[in-house]
Amino acid sequence: MSRWEGFEELVEVVNCGSFSAAARSLGVSKSHVSQQVSRLEDRLKTRLLHRTTRKLSLTETGAIYYAQCRQVVEDLEAAEQTVTSLQQEIKGQLRISAPHLIGEALMVPALAQFLTQHPQLDIELHLGGHRVDLVDERYDLAIQVGARKDINVVNKLLAPTNFHLVASPDYLQTHAPPQTPADLKQHQCLLFLDAGTSRPWRFKGAGGTVSVSIKSRWRSNSGHALRSAAQQGLGLAYLPDYYLQHSLASGTLVTLLQAWQSPDRDIVAIYQHKRHLSTKMQLFTGFLEEFFARELQLLRHA
Repeated sequence: MSRWEGFEELVEVVNCGSFSAAARSLGVSKSHVSQQVSRLEDRLKTRLLHRTTRKLSLTETGAIYYAQCRQVVEDLEAAEQTVTSLQQEIKGQLRISAPHLIGEALMVPALAQFLTQHPQLDIELHLGGHRVDLVDERYDLAIQVGARKDINVVNKLLAPTNFHLVASPDYLQTHAPPQTPADLKQHQCLLFLDAGTSRPWRFKGAGGTVSVSIKSRWRSNSGHALRSAAQQGLGLAYLPDYYLQHSLASGTLVTLLQAWQSPDRDIVAIYQHKRHLSTKMQLFTGFLEEFFARELQLLRHA
């Protein structure tokens, strides 16, 4: 058996979710696909797929092998398009993970714009706060605040960002503005929930960085909900700059504790280290770098 036989069938089975769907996509019989994958497992002397009557799933070894095979398939497709001088069309799926705040405010409009430019691309966006495993969870890209130290990943800086403490003018009519971070314990505060938990608010002043643990009667994992609650006068919110442009410009929210800044934070795109990055990933990461830099630059000059 050739070392190349079976890997394309495996990739299509995982992408399509079944042997039948993979066979239709490849234009061959279901038995041919099943036989090729079985022969591939025999050659590698390991099981790549868990098979039941209702579900297919990758084994741990299969997930690693699949990620490599999928890259080979995409690179071969790109090479064939180049050799035949066809117009390259970015196809396939991009599976992306991002935190709620960045996802809502920046990734959704970025992906909408990129998908308009490349309509044959499939996008799958997952919002959440947990640290994803790119291989096991089969993500092409993860967006997060702060770089990773994993040896097998690339950290691509997209843009710096800052958080601001804000409140509505109506709230400040009945509550004295805080003068120091310690004063926040006397205020109604609106907390962001990340996987069911909240983090302390951090501020950097002349004396160093301080963390303030806040208690709250209003908690949400949506930045839009927190901003709206703050605009309604329910309390103080601590939100990143990319949520606040229009609210600050219109005066529905004002910044507080301006002598105290949030610690510097970088938004980064994280993906597996590869010698040859696929065409769609090259285009998408380059697009994100330009999009984030442009959007956050506009916010700072609004």
